[in-house]
Amino acid sequence: MAPKRTAEVLSRVPKRKKAVMCLTEKIRVLDKLRSGMSYSAVGREFNVNESTIRYIKKKEKEIRRSVREAAPESAKLTSIVRDEAMEKMEKRLNLWILEMTTDKKSIMDSIVVRLKAKEIYCHVTQGQRNVKPFSASAGWLARFKRRYGVKNVKLAGEASSADQEAAEEFKKYLLSVIQEKGYVKEQVFNADETGLFYKDVGKRTYITQMASRAPGFKSFQDHATLLLCTNAKGDFKCKPLMVYRAPNPQALKGKNVNHMPVHWRWNKKAWMMSDWFHNCFIPEVEHYLQGRNLAFKVLLILENAPVHCREEIENAHPNVEVLFMPPNTTSLIQPLDQGIIKAFKAHYTRELYTKAWETLKANKETTMMDYWRSVTIHNVIDYVGTAWDSIKPASINNCWKKVWPDCVENLEGFEGITENIKNSVRNIMHIAQQISGEGFEDMKEEDVEEILAEKAVEPTNEDLDEMAKQGTGVSDDEDGNESQPKTPRIVPLTAAKISEWNSALEKIFNDMEECDPMLDRSLKFKRLASTAFAPYTEILKEIRQRAKQTELMELFKPDGEGHLPTPSTSANSQTPKVELPDVDMLFSSSSAE
Repeated sequence: MAPKRTAEVLSRVPKRKKAVMCLTEKIRVLDKLRSGMSYSAVGREFNVNESTIRYIKKKEKEIRRSVREAAPESAKLTSIVRDEAMEKMEKRLNLWILEMTTDKKSIMDSIVVRLKAKEIYCHVTQGQRNVKPFSASAGWLARFKRRYGVKNVKLAGEASSADQEAAEEFKKYLLSVIQEKGYVKEQVFNADETGLFYKDVGKRTYITQMASRAPGFKSFQDHATLLLCTNAKGDFKCKPLMVYRAPNPQALKGKNVNHMPVHWRWNKKAWMMSDWFHNCFIPEVEHYLQGRNLAFKVLLILENAPVHCREEIENAHPNVEVLFMPPNTTSLIQPLDQGIIKAFKAHYTRELYTKAWETLKANKETTMMDYWRSVTIHNVIDYVGTAWDSIKPASINNCWKKVWPDCVENLEGFEGITENIKNSVRNIMHIAQQISGEGFEDMKEEDVEEILAEKAVEPTNEDLDEMAKQGTGVSDDEDGNESQPKTPRIVPLTAAKISEWNSALEKIFNDMEECDPMLDRSLKFKRLASTAFAPYTEILKEIRQRAKQTELMELFKPDGEGHLPTPSTSANSQTPKVELPDVDMLFSSSSAE
C-alpha cells in the first residue's frame, strides 16, 4: 500500500511551473555572463537551472540576432528565436505602420497590411534559397498585433470620412467637463504631431525630380516628426518636440541638446508620448500656470491615435485630465488642425525659401541643389523655432472656435489665420519666383499648398531597411563590443572666447556709428545687441568669480606640514598677477545711454 499512497501524495503536489524567459531576459542573462558571472550564479539570480543558462549561452548568436531584428515590444513577449526573414519583415512592417499613421490620414485596412507584409517578405528574402512560404493569414496578423502592441491601431472597419455626428457629441461632452470641473481657457490644451519633410519643395518641382536622381539621394532622411502643443488662451506654446532618426547628427556635434529651440528626441519607433508628457509638457505647463497664479489643473485634448499611448498617459498625473477625441473628427474640431499646423508650416517654408534666395543672391555660382545639400538638421531646428514663435496668440485662440466657441475672444477674427496663411503662400511664391531657373519661375499657388498640406509619405522598402538598422542597441558581436552612439563632446565657453566676441561687437558698434548717418538707428542696434549679449556677460562674471576663488584658495593653501604660506619679500618670487577681463566695463557706453 505504501507505493500507492506515495503516488497519491505526489499526484496532489502541484507541478513546478516551467520558467519561460522572453528574449529580453535572455539578453540580460548573456550580458551577465559577459560581465564575468559564473553559470551557476546567473542561474540563481534568474531562478533557473544551470543547464538552462548554458543552453542560452550556446544560442547567443541566434538570440542576439533575433532581438536585433525584432522591435523592443516583440522581444519582451517572444521567448523563442523565430525565423530571421519573418523577424525582419515584421520589424519593417511595424515601422511602415508607424510612418503611415504619423498624421492619421492613412487608413490601415487589414487587407492592405497583409498585402504589405507579403511585399516586404518578398523584399527581405530576395535572392535567398529555400525560402519558407508566407501567406499573411488572419491568424498571423492577430499574433503580429499582439507581439508589436498595435492593438490600438484600427486595421479594419475604420471609416474614411469625417464623423460629423461624433464630433458634435464630443463638443457637448467637452463643454460639460469644462463647466463641471471649472477649467479656464489657460488650463485647456491640445497637442498633436505632424510630419516635417524639411527639404521638400513639392513633387512637381524641378529640384525634387533632379534630387531624386542624384547619387546617394535618400529622401526619407529629410524627414522628422514634430509634436506641437498650445492652450485655448493662445498665450502658451509648448516647446516643440522633434523626433529624428539619428541620435547624434554631425550638424549637432558639440551642442547641448537640452538647450535648443526644440525638445530633441530620436528613434521614432519607440514613440515617446509618455516621455514628452512627463518631462516636457508637465514642467512647462506647471511653470506657466504658476506665473499666472492659476491652479495646476489641466485638461489635455488628444486625438485617439495609436502613437498617443492612451493607457500610459490617461491617468498618469493626478492634476492632468486627458480627453481623447473620437476617430475621424480631427479635420472637424481639433484646434491644431484648424490652421495652427498649416500656419506653422507656412512660416517654416517661407523661412526656408528666404534663406535659399539669400544664399543664391550672395553667390551667383551656387545652385539650388547646392543649397539643398547644405541644409542640415541644425538649420531645420533654427527655422522650426522661428516659425513656431511667429504664430500669434490671437491666431491660436481663434482656432478653438469649432470645438469650444465660448473661449474665443474675437469670433469675428477667425478668418485672420486663414488670411495669414494666404499671405505666407503669396510670399513663398514671390520668393520662389526670384530664384532664377531650377524650375521655380513657374511655381503656382497649388504647388505651395501641396507643400503645406503634405502628410505621411509611404516609405520605400529601402527606406525601411535604413530605418530598421538604427537604434537596435544589440550587437551580434560575440566579443561584447556593442555599438553605442558616442556622446559628442560639448566645447566649454571660456573667458577668452567671450571677450573675443565682445571685442568684435565693439568694433561693429564703432563702425556703425561712424558710417551710418542715422545715429538713432545705430544706437538702437547697439542697445538691442548689448541686451541680447547679456547672458554671456553673466557667464563671464561667473568665470571671473570662480577664477578669483581658485586664486585665493591656492594662496591660503597650507603646505605639507600644515603651515600657511608667508608673504615673500623677494620681487622675483611674487605670484604673477592674472589678467582677467573687466566685466564691469562691458558695454559701459551703452549702459550710460
